[in-house]
Amino acid sequence: MPTGYMEAVTDEQLIAIVESGISNSTSDWLNSSELSLEREKSTFEYAGIPRGHLAPQGVSSIVDTSTTENIEAYTAILSDLFLSNQRLARFVPFNDTPGAFQASRNASSIVNYCIFKQNNGWEIIEDWIKAALLWKNGIIRWDYVDEYDYEFEEYESITQTRLDTLLSEDNIEIVGDLELNDDMLADGMAMMSYVNVRLRRKVNKCRVKIELIPPENFRISQDAKSFEDADIVSIETLTTRSDLRKNFSEEVKDFDEDDWNQLSADEYVTGRFNQDQATRKEATSQNYNNISGDIGLEANQELTLKECWLKVDRDGDGIAELKQFIIAGSRIIVEKDVDMIPLASLSPVSIPFEFYGLSIADFTRSSTLAATAILRGFVENTYLTNYSPKLADPNVVDFSALQNIKPKQIIPTNGSPVGAVQSLQPETISTGTVPLLEYLQTIKEQGTGMSKAAQGLNDALYVSGNSEAKLQSVQSASQKRIQHIAKRFAETGFKRLCNGIYKAMRKNMNEKVSFNLNNVFSEIVPSELPHNLECEVFIDIGENSNANKIQKLRSIGSEILPSLQQSGAGAAVKAEASVALAAQIMESMGIDSNDYLIDYTTEEFKEQAAKMIQSTQEEAEKEKALLQEKAQTDLLLQKANVGYTDSQAQNTRDDNSRQMAIAIDKHFQQWSELQIKAAKEGVQLEKSKSFEDILLLVGNIMNPPPPPEAMPQEQLQGDPNMAPGEMMQEANINPAMMGN
Repeated sequence: MPTGYMEAVTDEQLIAIVESGISNSTSDWLNSSELSLEREKSTFEYAGIPRGHLAPQGVSSIVDTSTTENIEAYTAILSDLFLSNQRLARFVPFNDTPGAFQASRNASSIVNYCIFKQNNGWEIIEDWIKAALLWKNGIIRWDYVDEYDYEFEEYESITQTRLDTLLSEDNIEIVGDLELNDDMLADGMAMMSYVNVRLRRKVNKCRVKIELIPPENFRISQDAKSFEDADIVSIETLTTRSDLRKNFSEEVKDFDEDDWNQLSADEYVTGRFNQDQATRKEATSQNYNNISGDIGLEANQELTLKECWLKVDRDGDGIAELKQFIIAGSRIIVEKDVDMIPLASLSPVSIPFEFYGLSIADFTRSSTLAATAILRGFVENTYLTNYSPKLADPNVVDFSALQNIKPKQIIPTNGSPVGAVQSLQPETISTGTVPLLEYLQTIKEQGTGMSKAAQGLNDALYVSGNSEAKLQSVQSASQKRIQHIAKRFAETGFKRLCNGIYKAMRKNMNEKVSFNLNNVFSEIVPSELPHNLECEVFIDIGENSNANKIQKLRSIGSEILPSLQQSGAGAAVKAEASVALAAQIMESMGIDSNDYLIDYTTEEFKEQAAKMIQSTQEEAEKEKALLQEKAQTDLLLQKANVGYTDSQAQNTRDDNSRQMAIAIDKHFQQWSELQIKAAKEGVQLEKSKSFEDILLLVGNIMNPPPPPEAMPQEQLQGDPNMAPGEMMQEANINPAMMGN
């Protein structure tokens, strides 16, 4: 590489580069430009001011409120989505450990605390959203500021011990001289004390400050598509010598009178007309002259401060680094290296390959203009109907009397007034005027997405026959446009803002920060937080909302994992799966899982979980074996019961047989005794019946035969030659059972 090929940019060259870049940038500073004119139109339409392109052509100066309605509706919905719970930033853990969850939660808490507590975040961000909706782009910035407050404490008398205790704190010091006073105690011992002591306590209010940038103060190169590829980005503001000395005391402490005069000779000095600011003042019914800045005092003399970010080679290594410059006049006040431009932009509708997009006011402009013209026609037609113009003969009628007619007024005439005065009737309003207004309302809703259904104002949705599912479907479809703009805001400006604040806090804040978020007090050292956290802006809409995530996680826990276990694929489920699932559900619900769960990613926990799973499996195997053994025992018991029952039946049969034999024997013994007694008495006994006949008789009594019509013919006839025992066998009667 030849000598002198790489050259460092000098201060003079840098000033020239900055001036050239600003001159060729968009959003001309303190001057008229196309962007300023567009913002002026949007402001007049939003405020309903009949100025500029809305200037009245006739009697009526009414302005349609389409722009106001849409801007306010979008602002209300988006503010509720982003700012309702003061949890804008949500950082993603770098892994699935509880420690990572805790670090991400701390990062989210400290950033949200910075936005909503250390700054008036709700108001600033609400204005940021409205600026984007109204003026194409809204610009916000963040900066770390060293800011301290001082509180004074006075003591009429204080002991040495108490004073030493107070002075042991790092943020307190004595103001003035100490005045010693020796007081005597009751016991005569002297105790040193001081009187009229004044102490000053230093209160640390260092923070990352966020502020909204007025659109006329922001400049960016014309060919820029984003902050990263812009040749130059600049913010230009009016300040005073006093503020310059206060904010940059070290940088300007060596300035002499010539240096200060050089700064005051800036071409952008007070007295120039600021179109954007004048329009905003007019929208709020204020006059704007901008001629009272310089009041003749040296400290109050105004100058323009240019804060620029551009890539430039200042060290001569041939590589352009991103640097920040603060320039007053032709003097570089501050120069430092930066890793990003601390600005974020919101644009509701993007134009590919362009930094500036379109606003909601741009979409409603045609509707506003058309509806304004029609409404003015209505009003003027009514006015002309009530106060129609007249044709009068000046020789007959007094003109002044006709112009100011009063009740019971007598109008003097010079001659017959008949035919001297005639009224001009206004034209009839077209019958298509009202349908045209309704059509314009439809076009406005289609163009902006802010329909009555999206706002809950469409009464037709609630008529009988429309189900709840249909109602939700219509409202969901109408809100897609709103959700898209919300997601665009979240993924562009809001994510950049949260990441930028987090980086600024990690870089500059090395001490503990005490904060109170949702009535919970904590202390965090921002510089000790991880650097590799990614931010997700908290917006609970769409497929990845918390509600949908919780539903999916519960489905995994109640359906998928149990199904794997039941199908025998439980080995595919990790040991820590159930704990990880519970932790993610708690995190999605905004609950700190560390309050309930231990670190399930450690090797100790995994080993313990594996042992528990193995123990559970062993217990399951033992229980299965016991069940099988019990089933076998039950089977054997059932077999034993069957054998026992058979044995009992056999014993019963044997016992019945014995009883039958005894009964037969006893029968014949008794009959023999009766025959002996009868023989002695000389009585002839009838022949005794056989025992089989007796059993047959008992059987017929116990089990009467069926009616004749139900018995077969051969069974009715019987066999007269058949013996009683054979008859019993033929009838399937067991004599032993009958005896029993």
